[in-house]
Amino acid sequence: MNIYILTELTKRELDSNLLLACIAAENNFDIIISNSATIKFLNDKKLLKKGLFHTKSLVHGDKKKQLHESLKKNDIKISSIDEEAGLILKDLVAFSKARFTEEDFKVADKIFCWGRNDYETLNSLFNNSKDKLVLSGAHRFDMMREEFNNYWNFSKAKTKQITISGNFNLVNGFIHKSKIISELERQGYFLRSEKFKNEMINTIHDLEKKFPKFLEMLDIIIQRFPNENFYLRPHPLERIETWQNHFSKFKNVKISKDGNINEQLVNSKLLIHNSCTSAFHSFFYNVPTISYEPIECTSDYGLPANELSERVKKVDDLCDLINEIINNNYKISNEEQKNNLFEHKVYKSSSKYSSEIIVDEWKKISSFSDSDRLNIEKIKYELFKKKLVNNLKRITLKILKPFKILYHDKKFEDLDESIISSKIKKIQIILNISSKLTVKKISDRCFYIRKI
Repeated sequence: MNIYILTELTKRELDSNLLLACIAAENNFDIIISNSATIKFLNDKKLLKKGLFHTKSLVHGDKKKQLHESLKKNDIKISSIDEEAGLILKDLVAFSKARFTEEDFKVADKIFCWGRNDYETLNSLFNNSKDKLVLSGAHRFDMMREEFNNYWNFSKAKTKQITISGNFNLVNGFIHKSKIISELERQGYFLRSEKFKNEMINTIHDLEKKFPKFLEMLDIIIQRFPNENFYLRPHPLERIETWQNHFSKFKNVKISKDGNINEQLVNSKLLIHNSCTSAFHSFFYNVPTISYEPIECTSDYGLPANELSERVKKVDDLCDLINEIINNNYKISNEEQKNNLFEHKVYKSSSKYSSEIIVDEWKKISSFSDSDRLNIEKIKYELFKKKLVNNLKRITLKILKPFKILYHDKKFEDLDESIISSKIKKIQIILNISSKLTVKKISDRCFYIRKI
């Protein structure tokens, strides 16, 4: 049977989706990893066979709703694990109402939950949750287990870096805040939850105040700790130029958002952030984590991530805490409370990977037949034609409107087949999978993985 795994933001989603793909392929599924536009194109062309579409959110807007309805008509089941999961939100009710509806629950065949928090909230809000909700945990956290350290090029060297994680894409992103608000409104998020709208507006106002103070703080600590190496990692959807303009002058600073943040965290002595999901990653890794909170916020955005961290408001206190950590005098505060918070948000099975739980549930609702095998050559040909047409349209538009800025998909990176193959092989070694898996790059934003 075929599994179509939606992947939009490769820096954050690809590696864990490859883990899912490996386990699924070992269980005789054929997998396509691609973005929404490609999945829609292939489905419209009737090139997708019977299978299952695994998505990162059930509700988005009319386009996504229509895609799901069209997939179901083509005998394709739907499963979901919400990419956001409300991990950094205290109250999930408004968030859940904005991102889920009774109607979409009916369309979904399985909905996987990160932890007890989202599982219990969804179960209490929606009538159609019975037999659909699965407390699986997130496959993203599978890859933070100790056995995956070498996958992220873990170094045993004592000279580790100080990692700074940015989370300011709403005010320093490629899309203006007004367009973000209007787009959410157009897609019905605010109609489903007025509270979610107010929280979003308050969050943006808070971020507009926090971001310049965050940059000021970094300027100070980088100069105060000239012998430390700083790794500044903006959010994948942030404008990296803003960070470069401020900090590229420092020799002890690297600014990059390449790859997955796990690669930085396994080689970090501490993490500094504000309201960022990276705090959950660093907590899992037992990396000392500091939340710098220079202003009083009007929203609760990011509160759980901050509560997992050591919370400071002043730069001097931050510097004192950095000194403690560097000199090995640091002891985590409120450890039991933080462990309880983490376990409430992120479920971890003692016997299985979350990826295995997800694939096991796929197997329960799947059927296998040779007649469902994909015609990869036909798919490759149609996607090649589509690319030629798109390129011709772009060239024509550039000639007719030379000053018009054309949109480029910055989410799904153009990755070589060899890179994906290498990642797959690493995962196979870690999981002790001896089967031969093949990887084919079908287009810039589409990969095919199966067992041969």
